[in-house]
Amino acid sequence: MSRARRRRIVRKRRGRFLRIISLGVFFTFLTLFLAAAGILASCAKDLPRLESQTAPEAAQTTKIYAADGSLIANLYAEQNRVIVSLSEIPKSLQDAVITIEDQRFYKHKGVDFEAIARAAIINLKRGKIVEGASTITQQYVKNTFITPEKTLRRKIKEAVLAYQVEKKYSKKTILEKYLNTIYFGHGCYGIETAAETFFGKKARDLNLPECALLAGLIKSPSYYSPHTNPDKAKARRDLVLKKMAELGFITAEEAAAAQAAPIQVQEIKEKPIRAPYFVEYVKQILIDKYGANAVFKGGMRVFTTLDLKMQAYAEEAAWSTLNRPEDPSAAIVAIDPKTGYIKVIVGGRDFNTQKFNLAVQGRRQAGSSFKTFVLATAIEDGISPNKVYQSTPLTIRLPGKDWRVRNATEGSGGPPMTLREGTIKSVNAVFARLIMEVGAKNVVSIAKKMGITSPLDPNPAIALGGLKIGVSPLEMASAYGTLANHGVHCKPSGILKITDSKGKVLEENKVDEKMAINPMTAYVVTDILQDVIKYGTGRRANIQRPAAGKTGTTQNYRDAWFIGYTPDLAASVWVGYPQGQIEMKNVHGIRVVGGSFPAQIWAKFMYKALEDTPPSRFPVPESEVVRVKVCKDSGLLASIYCPNLVTRTFVRGTEPTKLCNIHTAPQRVIVPNVVGLTAEEAKTILTEVGFKVNQVDEVYPGVPKGEVFNQKPKERTKAEPGSTVTISVSAGEPVSQKTTVPNVLGIEEHEAIRSIDRAGLLAIVSYEKTSISSENGRVIKQNPLGGTTVDRGSNVSIRVARHEGS
Repeated sequence: MSRARRRRIVRKRRGRFLRIISLGVFFTFLTLFLAAAGILASCAKDLPRLESQTAPEAAQTTKIYAADGSLIANLYAEQNRVIVSLSEIPKSLQDAVITIEDQRFYKHKGVDFEAIARAAIINLKRGKIVEGASTITQQYVKNTFITPEKTLRRKIKEAVLAYQVEKKYSKKTILEKYLNTIYFGHGCYGIETAAETFFGKKARDLNLPECALLAGLIKSPSYYSPHTNPDKAKARRDLVLKKMAELGFITAEEAAAAQAAPIQVQEIKEKPIRAPYFVEYVKQILIDKYGANAVFKGGMRVFTTLDLKMQAYAEEAAWSTLNRPEDPSAAIVAIDPKTGYIKVIVGGRDFNTQKFNLAVQGRRQAGSSFKTFVLATAIEDGISPNKVYQSTPLTIRLPGKDWRVRNATEGSGGPPMTLREGTIKSVNAVFARLIMEVGAKNVVSIAKKMGITSPLDPNPAIALGGLKIGVSPLEMASAYGTLANHGVHCKPSGILKITDSKGKVLEENKVDEKMAINPMTAYVVTDILQDVIKYGTGRRANIQRPAAGKTGTTQNYRDAWFIGYTPDLAASVWVGYPQGQIEMKNVHGIRVVGGSFPAQIWAKFMYKALEDTPPSRFPVPESEVVRVKVCKDSGLLASIYCPNLVTRTFVRGTEPTKLCNIHTAPQRVIVPNVVGLTAEEAKTILTEVGFKVNQVDEVYPGVPKGEVFNQKPKERTKAEPGSTVTISVSAGEPVSQKTTVPNVLGIEEHEAIRSIDRAGLLAIVSYEKTSISSENGRVIKQNPLGGTTVDRGSNVSIRVARHEGS
């Protein structure tokens, strides 16, 4: 075959192949075109006819309900909205809005395909949605004509309507309508209402910095609010000014001068609503998900998890404790650990004067309350709570800087101690050594799984609550709830169901749960944290039912925490000053630590919140844990000669196997203090130590039924193992929240404090010099006086004599 003929055959085959490819491409595009046309035709059936439509449907009020069905809030747009013409809106405001929302507003026909392509590339590079491409026309259509659901069908409708709007109205008319309908936050619709609400002036009188601020609010009115997030509001305003200069709307000098201007907005006065911080939390979730237009005009029905009784108890607990004008503030969050449903949010003292939600938005240093996550990591890794650690201060060499660890006064250590004891006493040096053993990255991982959502830096200092950003009370309540729920974390939620105005369900939330840690880990940690309340830093959180928790106090007493839980409810309490890191060294005459006001507030709240819930014990995963009698001194298996026997719970396989050999001969045993415990708890403790118990029931005013009010022999005396300890148990009815102040005048300081503590009161101690040696160490003044009836948990101030020569 000749070469020329071969070339002709190759060209013919190539042409046939290209025709096949061309037909394939043609039919593919034809299929896609017909599919798109079909979708457009389907969407076009129910599109509004703009040429005959004069006004959107009337706005309807959105209603928010508590868990019991009670209406707690109405959300609606301002009814006295003033429509203004574009000529009454400053050119600077028009330019600012176009700059930050739609730079190609005057070039596109309703949909900006160039912006869509640019946003797609940026989002693809970032791996997430960081930039949108909705035009001003599309935003106007979405706020005016379209329902709030986020679907492809809705987006197509929005684009088609935007094109119709562009054909019907001029660009100036579209901009005017947009500025009169857009939401600026705090219930403000339209630029005129926003100008009056934020600055107390007409829109036409706004200056350049004010115009830039309002333009910046449009993207996220809650996030950039100058009332709740002034720093973010300023940064957003300055970005608008910078871009205006780049586009030539203003000069660089004008931008710099406007950026230097302080943000000054007037106070917003709103009608008081029930549980305002909870409502605000829910409202922001709704706006972020459905848009402000749907929330304030869509007539939604929002059914929440709020428990109004618990909310009232929480507010009463906080403000009856911190009851003076100069007192710090508090935040409380309570969650059902089995569901993640938020029952209570107290975000501050007064929503009208402080709209920043300390419970949700506030992120503060956690102090020792973060040790719980280190402990959980250790137990998860198989470390026994009976493992012994040195408790002396230490310096740990880290890259760049040494980490010097000292112990707090309330948990100062010296001798070696078990991990359990180090947790109960909250000994910093023990946990510094522990985190170096388990690894900071592993602690961060466990904390995240348990419910902490704030960014965490894997620095060993997190063992003592040294966090880069801090954590919120909502996160802490959620994370501790994981322990109450056997290691299963339920994502916190404040909303049960949302419907539209006609009853159609838009959203119905179900429990979102994940296994975070092993159930046996959760139980062992809980077992240790119960001892924190019984014997450790959290004694003032004792609510006479099974409960576990941990205190937290940050450097220089700037933040104080107590986070605790029962099988039915988890709650976190934070106490501090919202305006900054201010030391709390003299509040009601004391230094505020986690075991003082936070534990006291927690106990007051939980006592009332659970009064109709029968007490229940934390269930034991019997197949995974074992209980062993150990020597409290050595942490090893107890011998018959150990004077201090205790029963401890261990993850199976981590229990001690060696027998204690530090006690080799019979010796007298120290009688533990069981006054203030229930009869059953007292019997358990005394029996474990080796004593027999004789119970005597007596009517004893002021002591709840079943509680030990006296014992013989007295605590801290020594007695032979096997001898009998007689406990006097109250046979009276449970007392109310009222109690009688004991008379402690003339008795020694430690006895006075113990007497006040037994009465359910808080002793505030001060000292006064005296020349009378016989008064040294004894109470010489008290307020209120003995015999006075007060609320349980109230303060009793006592002055103790200090002899000048002592």
